[in-house]
Amino acid sequence: MTTEPSEATPPLEATTLALLNVFARIAESREHSRIFEEMGGVSLPAADLRLLEYLNGRPPVPTSTVAAALVTDLSRTSRQARRLEELGYVARVPDPADGRRTLLQVAPGAQPVMNRSLTSWAGASLTATADWTDDEVAALAAWLRLVHDRLSAWLTDRPDSAAPELWRRLVAADGGHRSEARLALGETAVRLFAWLPQARWFEQLLRDHATDLSPQTYLTLVVIGRHGPLAVSDLAERTWVDHTQASKRVTRLQELGLVERAADTFDRRTTLVRCSRRGVAQVRRLAAAQRADLAAALGPVDPADRDRWTVLVERYVRALEARGLISEL
Repeated sequence: MTTEPSEATPPLEATTLALLNVFARIAESREHSRIFEEMGGVSLPAADLRLLEYLNGRPPVPTSTVAAALVTDLSRTSRQARRLEELGYVARVPDPADGRRTLLQVAPGAQPVMNRSLTSWAGASLTATADWTDDEVAALAAWLRLVHDRLSAWLTDRPDSAAPELWRRLVAADGGHRSEARLALGETAVRLFAWLPQARWFEQLLRDHATDLSPQTYLTLVVIGRHGPLAVSDLAERTWVDHTQASKRVTRLQELGLVERAADTFDRRTTLVRCSRRGVAQVRRLAAAQRADLAAALGPVDPADRDRWTVLVERYVRALEARGLISEL
């Protein structure tokens, strides 16, 4: 997924990219675990949640299939599944086609938690459009679905999520009335949020343009560039990791020449971290590359649709921010 950066990004693509980046960033951070814990009552690492979310809504699957889909080592996936099985979140069932092996599925006891987390997040995201007309909701859903479909066609080897179909079934079972437009928006928002971590959004960008950075160190660099100079403790809070982990990431970025440490002029005992000139240039270069990639994936947009979608996407993002469902990176 490599294209030449362009000079300017239209507001529609810029706002959409910001939304995609926030969704993907949440999946790479402890914020994902926090949101899941608040909504579902479960505290798990993001990697374990990713495995559970892959299984959620699917029929039982082999461990090797899960490992391939999540692009993780088979032995690591097996250890994750074993740990989640011990915690009561994953169950093994016999493979009807091969009695020598077992398949993985969300444990029956954990399914209500997964369902509650899914319906809570989708329901909260729909409240952002509570005062919209059905025509406006349908138009936003159409744009987000187009974004998902074109990105999926661009990144053809990424697994899709079963969560949207599961959400539809859960909504039908609860007996509540929602218009078709709101059902479409809820399903599409779930589809995008669930697909991005499976699509390894930031990994693709870095593999193409900055192989020396991991998604975690890249996101740390972006935060330093946007909010620095920062004390490591402040950086840890902004990136939802502990102080030790934040310090390790800063050390790695310093080794790459992307950040600098300096004493705080107001408190000489405190060291602040800021982007070096090279770090600033790297952030800008990667942002430009990502904008170009998104524009290439989405292709041309009809001018009349563009004008309407721009207004709706910007309004949607503001509403999500106001409700605390997303925050600035």
